[in-house]
Amino acid sequence: MTLATSSVGCVQTASRIDLARLDKEVVAASHESIADAPPDIPALTGPVADATAVQAYVQRALVENRTVQAARHNVMALRHRIRQVTALDDPVVSNTIFPVPSVAPQYSLMGYNPYNMTLAQQFPWFGTLQLRGQVAERDAQVALAELAAAQLDTVAAVKRAYHDLHAALTIDQALQENHALLVDFQTIARQRLERGGSQQDVLRAEVLLSELQRDRATNRQAIASARAALGRQVHASPNEDLRTAPEVALNDVPFQVDQLQGLAMAARPELQGRLAAVARDEVNVALAHKRSMPNITLGLTYMNMEKTNSVTPATAAGMPNVGLFVGFNVPLDRTKYRAGVSEAQERALADLKLYEAQLDETLGELRDLFAQVQTQRETLGLLRDQVLPRTKNTLELAGTDYAAGNVDFPTMIAAQREVLMVRIQIAQAEAELGKALASLERAVGTEINQYPTR
Repeated sequence: MTLATSSVGCVQTASRIDLARLDKEVVAASHESIADAPPDIPALTGPVADATAVQAYVQRALVENRTVQAARHNVMALRHRIRQVTALDDPVVSNTIFPVPSVAPQYSLMGYNPYNMTLAQQFPWFGTLQLRGQVAERDAQVALAELAAAQLDTVAAVKRAYHDLHAALTIDQALQENHALLVDFQTIARQRLERGGSQQDVLRAEVLLSELQRDRATNRQAIASARAALGRQVHASPNEDLRTAPEVALNDVPFQVDQLQGLAMAARPELQGRLAAVARDEVNVALAHKRSMPNITLGLTYMNMEKTNSVTPATAAGMPNVGLFVGFNVPLDRTKYRAGVSEAQERALADLKLYEAQLDETLGELRDLFAQVQTQRETLGLLRDQVLPRTKNTLELAGTDYAAGNVDFPTMIAAQREVLMVRIQIAQAEAELGKALASLERAVGTEINQYPTR
């Protein structure tokens, strides 16, 4: 959204916020217009079949997240400031009454003066109101960038928590399947016991089943923590049984790091907010110069005159008097105003340096996150395509050989534990990749896969 100011001379500047234009400036960073909210809040409980179910959490968070709501209300508040700072001060009306004729002003040619009424209006120096409106506009642009940043923070936090929850639920499923496999191994061990096998194998299977129950209890705590983190972002009840889709879509990054840096410079709301602050400070410098100019006060006086109660009623005309006056303050202390200009200039330089610092931080963060994404994707591909198939083949052979009496129980269990560890590592690698992608999008300031590859 953008802000537009319209002015009429020095008397009054009427300003308004054009939300559609200001949206365009940070559209890549903002997931939702502050003027429009989705009418329906998606339900999040129960099994979810859609592989893009994370978007349901994102949509709900953008509506329900309290930090986003606070940032939205801050923008709406600043919308109303513009009209205030661009309006003239209220006119002043005063009335002096002289109720006792004998001690009131008396004029031989005009008569008795029972009261004087004065109407005065102060006008700031030419262009001051317009500059005030421009400063308020830039403040609203800064607040809108903060809203977009709050939205992006929420989206990234939702995706991170979602991937943690998905990993914990996937690990829980793997542990359940491993439990069934251990039960089968225990059955085989008992069958071998009848043919002269070792009782020790049966006992080892029971110990492993107990250890597996302990692992599941620990993983249930991870599920609860991930649900709590996700629930905080979407403002969900602690009792909601939040679920994830069976599979998560982990997109490729269609850009090189240099292209991502260029995209971030255009889209990241923190950078846009810093630029808006610099622009505001430049207007504040011009406004500080205006403060050294006088404010003009124009006024009208009305003196009522009466023959009644006049000291000289024979000569008094009793005609009211109307007068105009003009006044202005005299800015004598020039050092004070020069100090104000210097302060505004220093603030502009400070915000410019903050922009440069934010830019440096963004570029460095992008390179780090891009490397993380590449590393996690390579790790995940290696685990899925090479390590897991080999460990499954090893386990299958070990189970067959154990049933035939060709290998001992520890060899079979070692193969089974290796498959479980690889499945857990895959779930964790998926989560780390998903979180790295979410952090990368947060650093860029937009969903990077919505743009075509260049």
